[in-house]
Amino acid sequence: MDDKGYTVAWMVTDVLEGRLSLPEAKQRLKGDPKDYNLLFHEARRQELMELMDRIGAASTALHALTMTELGVAAAALFPAETRGYILTEGALRLIALDDPAPAFDFLERAVSALEADEPIRLRASRLRLHILALMSRHEEFRRDCPSVVAEAERLDSPVDLSMALMDQADVTAETGDARTALDTVRVARRVRATVRAHDEGPVYSLATFAYRHALIARQAGLFEETVEVLEEARELAFSAGDPAQAARMLRESGRTWEFLGERERSARMVEQAAAAAERLGLHDWATEWRGESADGVDDRNEEGWAWRRASVIIQRQPEHAAESVPLLRMCIAEARRLHHPAYEADARHALGIAHGLSGNRAQAEVALRTAVRVAERNGDTLRVVRFRIDLVRNLIQQTKVHQALMELAPSIELGERLRAQAATIELRQSVAVVLAEAYDAEVFVTVVLHQVESVDGSNGTAESPSRPRLLLELGQRARAATMTEALRVGEVVEASADQGLGAAVLRLRAAEAALQLAAAEFRGLAQPIAEREHAAGELERAAASAGRTLRVNADPVPAEELAGALAPGEVLVDLLAVAAAVTITCLSSDGSTTSRLFKWDGRTRRRTLVRLQRARREYLNAHPDDLHETRALAEESVSRLDAGLFAAIARAVGEVCSKPPVRLFVSPENELFQLPYWRLAGLFAGCAVSVLPTPGALPLLRARCRDGRRPWISVSDPSRTLRHTARDIPESLGYQPCPPETEALLAALPGAGRIHFACHGHFDPDSAYRSGLAVAPSSVPDPLGAREEQRRAGLELFTAAQITGRLLLPHCALVVLSACDSGLPRHHAASEFTSLPGAFLTAGARNVIASLWPAHDAAAALLMNTFHTEAATSPTSFSAALATARQRLASISRTEAATLLGTEDLPPFDPPFADSVYTDCFQHYGVD
Repeated sequence: MDDKGYTVAWMVTDVLEGRLSLPEAKQRLKGDPKDYNLLFHEARRQELMELMDRIGAASTALHALTMTELGVAAAALFPAETRGYILTEGALRLIALDDPAPAFDFLERAVSALEADEPIRLRASRLRLHILALMSRHEEFRRDCPSVVAEAERLDSPVDLSMALMDQADVTAETGDARTALDTVRVARRVRATVRAHDEGPVYSLATFAYRHALIARQAGLFEETVEVLEEARELAFSAGDPAQAARMLRESGRTWEFLGERERSARMVEQAAAAAERLGLHDWATEWRGESADGVDDRNEEGWAWRRASVIIQRQPEHAAESVPLLRMCIAEARRLHHPAYEADARHALGIAHGLSGNRAQAEVALRTAVRVAERNGDTLRVVRFRIDLVRNLIQQTKVHQALMELAPSIELGERLRAQAATIELRQSVAVVLAEAYDAEVFVTVVLHQVESVDGSNGTAESPSRPRLLLELGQRARAATMTEALRVGEVVEASADQGLGAAVLRLRAAEAALQLAAAEFRGLAQPIAEREHAAGELERAAASAGRTLRVNADPVPAEELAGALAPGEVLVDLLAVAAAVTITCLSSDGSTTSRLFKWDGRTRRRTLVRLQRARREYLNAHPDDLHETRALAEESVSRLDAGLFAAIARAVGEVCSKPPVRLFVSPENELFQLPYWRLAGLFAGCAVSVLPTPGALPLLRARCRDGRRPWISVSDPSRTLRHTARDIPESLGYQPCPPETEALLAALPGAGRIHFACHGHFDPDSAYRSGLAVAPSSVPDPLGAREEQRRAGLELFTAAQITGRLLLPHCALVVLSACDSGLPRHHAASEFTSLPGAFLTAGARNVIASLWPAHDAAAALLMNTFHTEAATSPTSFSAALATARQRLASISRTEAATLLGTEDLPPFDPPFADSVYTDCFQHYGVD
């Protein structure tokens, strides 16, 4: 058999194009076991991953069905769960393409194949349950639903639990029991609210859950609740950046008022919803809501008919996109006749999309370029940026990477202009989200060009070294850069001895934190924005009075300046998470640079991170009978990281270092912040590892003069439930205790040289500024403190918002957060390091030690004791002290640990704390 016969992509194409029968292809793909070897295995694994991506993008149910069957055949020599993953992916696509019957069959097979992967098996079972609901197979649904719910509760999967409960509510309402359904949907929404941001892909949005709640409430005759929940759903949709869904909620509110007899009010609301839909280009929705069906419009002379018809085809039947081309040409003529430039731009953009869907990429390019020019003539910045990004995608598909790079520059320039004009952090982050796609594309194209030119030199090797330097700047621009601005403000404040300037900065930071909280918690923004603007004006006046010019910006730090901030033997590693891969850019102290792409797509990244966190939590909380199994799973999850991303980073570092590095500064992006980068130290003997919020933080943090000679302060656990925290710090070091109360902390910490917290930590994924460290109840509630419902539940926190907005640390060299989850950041498309370490760095600390997952009390105490001992004898290298502490923790015997801790309650191993779940928990943020 020739090479073509063994290539999955070729076989799939031959079947889809009719050159090969499906049965013959399946037989050939199954292969002969005697041909199996490691090289074949790796090549076939890669092909299967690419095939799953093709399945996920299939435009027809037949294509999805065929590719899935071929993928299952090609995975015959792999473990059963591989076939389960392929079947699940195929089912997901078939559900999206509204073909549930074959999807159900796929899921039946997937559930039995996924015995070894409980989380994905649960996902398949839950999707199977969803199809039973879609197909109105109510008896089977009622039979199987309890087991899916129980499994979701056992595996602590709020995504699957909330979706199963939502389906249960829909089925219950559909069978006439609206009151019971209402109770269920309320529970489903409470569960959905606990889903972390990085898990939201496979679950309905918060707005959709609220929308379903409202419809069931209306069915139950509870109209007041219906109106209230629909308004909440509309606010959620707007907050999520989905105005189309918000318009739908407004339309449903109007229908609800009609039920209440308020016909005039109802008509006004439906008209507002229809107008909103028209502004979004959803003319078929608008027509339907006004009493007509877009699919049933027969009057071709009616204004907008061609646009509505073309939109229906592109949105609902993309495989027939060619049929929309003549309609869109009619739209362009109509728009020019009506002198409606926005309509013309949208029509030309849609024409480009239609050509692209039809495979006519050259014609699509022409249409998209014209759409950009029309939007530019009209001064429509948002359309220009969006259309250019689609043009860039088209050029990349045509392998015109140089042209793609040139087209990105104008859109990024426009977006940056919008970001510079934004007055608040929240607005700047919103613009950064818009820019994220453009920056992802530019990063991807830049790395591809660098690698191609480095390999063949076709464009001259002299140009290649400049591309990694460009990536270091892009990496800073791709982030919202709030941290860079905060560090630069701190620099100005410290250069001035004026106390009024420091107080003005705190007022501004407090106002910014309040604005972030309001945005994250779906509260009104008008008042917080006004308060922020007032605080900004006060800061400008205070700076002028102190004789300072306070011009703060987030301009990238040039590569030369970054290299100058590195000591000999140090390497800066910048990691950017683009959709299809992770970009690794390295810079050494002598200015040497390199960039590489590590193929790790976003969906796989998120799945890996979820498994990594779950494996650690399950291991730390495992029943003794399950300890060995969960231990193996936890170690396997990090072993994959070692062999994958971390090995790729090590290779890239080796390209800029002739000798093993003594120090790595890793600057991740977005979800990559959750990885345990201390494991890189195991790849380079004697190497320490530190994490930076952005590459530009390196010189700014190094410029902070912190000798740490001020009082060293310790803050103990107010709950007294952590048995070993008293052993965190050797008594001989003379740490002064501070009461674990917010007022006492705000009074004592500004004078501290070092700070150690030993307490419970709480990470709030929905509002990261509410994340905090457990303290004693405060007599005076703080709007930047814990939520009122948290306080009522007895949870008092010293929050990230309070640290940012209430605290200046002009002398602090080190903050240690010996608490659970104290280093986790918010996931945000603008990639801000919103977290407790970020808050302390903003407040003025030069170094922070924090945890990535729940910390084991005994292991943390032993590690901290060694760390503080080492940090006292070598006060300029906290990262090296942490590395030593990790090594010591891994090697300490069971007998010695029991003696030091005064307990035999230890993991049943010797050494007891050698596993990575204990040694890798804490990470260093900063520069020493």
